Amino acid sequence: MILSISTSLEVFFQSRVSEELTFYLAAALLLALTAESCIRLLHRDSFGITVGVYITVFAWYFADPFIHPEQYDYLPSSSLGQSYGQVILFLIGFRVFAPVAIRWIVSRRSWGVFDTRLTSEQILTAAAALWLLLFVIGIARMGGDVRGAVFPLDGRFGPTMWGRGATESSASGFLISFASYLFMAVTAFLGVLVFFQRSISWRLFAGAMFAITLPYFFFAGARSHFLAAVMPFILTYLFYGRHRLILKLAILAIAFFCLSEGFKFVTTFRLHGFREVLTSESPYELMPEDERQTGLNMIEELCFVNLYLDSGSTSPAYGARYLNELLNFIPRSIWPSKPLLGIDYAKWRGFESGDSEEGELGVNTTISSGMIGGGVLNFGQIVGPVAAGILMALWNGLLIRWWEQRKSLLRLVLFMLGAALTFNLGRDISLLVLWPVIFAYFFVRITEIWATRRFGQPAQMIAVVPGNAGPVQVLAGRLSQ
Repeated sequence: MILSISTSLEVFFQSRVSEELTFYLAAALLLALTAESCIRLLHRDSFGITVGVYITVFAWYFADPFIHPEQYDYLPSSSLGQSYGQVILFLIGFRVFAPVAIRWIVSRRSWGVFDTRLTSEQILTAAAALWLLLFVIGIARMGGDVRGAVFPLDGRFGPTMWGRGATESSASGFLISFASYLFMAVTAFLGVLVFFQRSISWRLFAGAMFAITLPYFFFAGARSHFLAAVMPFILTYLFYGRHRLILKLAILAIAFFCLSEGFKFVTTFRLHGFREVLTSESPYELMPEDERQTGLNMIEELCFVNLYLDSGSTSPAYGARYLNELLNFIPRSIWPSKPLLGIDYAKWRGFESGDSEEGELGVNTTISSGMIGGGVLNFGQIVGPVAAGILMALWNGLLIRWWEQRKSLLRLVLFMLGAALTFNLGRDISLLVLWPVIFAYFFVRITEIWATRRFGQPAQMIAVVPGNAGPVQVLAGRLSQ
């Protein structure tokens, strides 16, 4: 591994990205802002939660040039310099607007009920009932094939519990999509609730349902969906796990290494299925020797977005693309002419397809423009990155609001799910990323309203304590009360 890192660094410093001054300026600014957020965390300041945005920026805009440095040599130097300049604008816009967004969102009146008087076991029972209902429906859609439902070994082009056509216009297509996101949210709920059960049997109950579901998200081939399901569990372990911090960090390092290797496996075989590789005596022999992590190339896409605008093939949409994202939940059966998201950009990138089965969208793949690229497509090359930074600041403000409400277990689960989805927003600021937490929010509000009507108006809030809490000081206790 050390040799691989050394080789990557050597190749990087011979690449075109390493010649750009704005790359080093953006990296220095990102490092400074990350250090500020970490210091705030140590001083129990909730503003330190902004570190999640900086980790997201690093992963999507700085990691890939080190992983695939050769892929950037064909890009114009001016485009690379301009793109990292836009990363700087994004960071400045986010840092300047974040305090304003946090004050505005956190100070607003809340209609939530934070002392529902529900025990963690009662909340788990409600989540488990919803999980079981969706799981049974999913198995029914698979014709009763339980193994095929849990292990969709045919990958993206095989049957799955919640598979549907990308442009399906029937009402059933909307319901299937709704159930898919809700299933993802419930799975994430179960992962968080594991840590707050007061007995081993309840923890095993939650853990079993969570573990049963994970293979579905892994073999379905969508890495973002798997992260949305598993990351809340990982974050909750970091904040509320009983182990010492040094052991937590070691376990997390192992977990992220396994995720990285697992995602290489997924991207290699998801188009053709996993049956052959799983029956092989040496699965790694079927993978290319130099297989590296792919898909983190949002700085490359930002370069293409700038070239797309400069070519005259399109012009800034002045928010229309964001509006289309916002209204995308409307079923096509109600709005037959609903715009297809990102298809024009994918066609310009050369992914237009003919009348094939895999080309129902008119392209053989869709291309994400990235959170900064999306801002550029909406508001241009100067204002766009700042607009994207403002949107991320508003999202971060909502996360901090939920964190301040963490004495309610339901609100704490919302925070963990939202914090996990922040990473996925780096690929696109879109409701397609946020639907799980939106459905989770409705589940939380319905539960709060039901509990209020049953038990009456609560007198005070109750602190959330992990079911296996010991005398060890947890990381969550270091943040503001």
